[in-house]
Amino acid sequence: MRGRKTFYRISSLGLFAAVLAGGAACGGDDISKSDYDKVQQQVQDLQTQLQQQAAGATKTTTAGATASPSAAAGGVAVLIGAVKKAAAPTPTPLPAGATAPPAAPRETPPASTYTKAGDFYVYAETLVTTSTSKYEVASTISCTPSGAFARGQRIVFRYDVVDLSTGIRLNDKDGSTVKVVLPNGDESAGRFGQRGGGQVPGAPFMFSSNWDIPLDYPLGGIDYKIVITAKDGRTMTWKPPALISKELGEDTRPNVVQ
Repeated sequence: MRGRKTFYRISSLGLFAAVLAGGAACGGDDISKSDYDKVQQQVQDLQTQLQQQAAGATKTTTAGATASPSAAAGGVAVLIGAVKKAAAPTPTPLPAGATAPPAAPRETPPASTYTKAGDFYVYAETLVTTSTSKYEVASTISCTPSGAFARGQRIVFRYDVVDLSTGIRLNDKDGSTVKVVLPNGDESAGRFGQRGGGQVPGAPFMFSSNWDIPLDYPLGGIDYKIVITAKDGRTMTWKPPALISKELGEDTRPNVVQ
């Protein structure tokens, strides 16, 4: 309400200033310059005040921070995890006569990139779920892809497997078996079913496995793998490709973060 009153006040003063300016421009003799300057100054003062209020309400908050009451009252939405980064530092110029070291050569794809990777193609993702684990822990978000989990929480592994020799997806009728194997030795057999438990007509059918993260499980990446065994005896162990670099702070594996 305060902002609306300020807007109305500025609008009224702006209109009055425009009228005064118009009268002066048209050669009116009944308007003094002091009155005109006074209104113009009031408009500038209120505009400055409004800009300061807007700047204070839009301060960036870091991940995990709570918006201040004034920001909430001003209708400012805070994005969780959004951080305004500082500008990159200006590189220091090289001394006279010095030359920059050559850039490290970029890697070329290994030979295995251009050869058959195996008998099966796998697509997999990890999701949070509102289903309660055996440790009485559950997410507040249902069936949503995520790479960050807490100890005691349940992870859902959802994956699609295609037999490259036939082009047919592995299913519940072809005699194949699949399972997810965790770093601590836990295993979870794959179950073939419709996404969403059949609640959504036309939803795709895929394999899924569940794993409740032990309460003492170490923080960090989860190196899970999917083991596939076809009816004819062909087997393959698939690990999701991951980018891991301590120097860059990158780890695209699903991670136990708390």
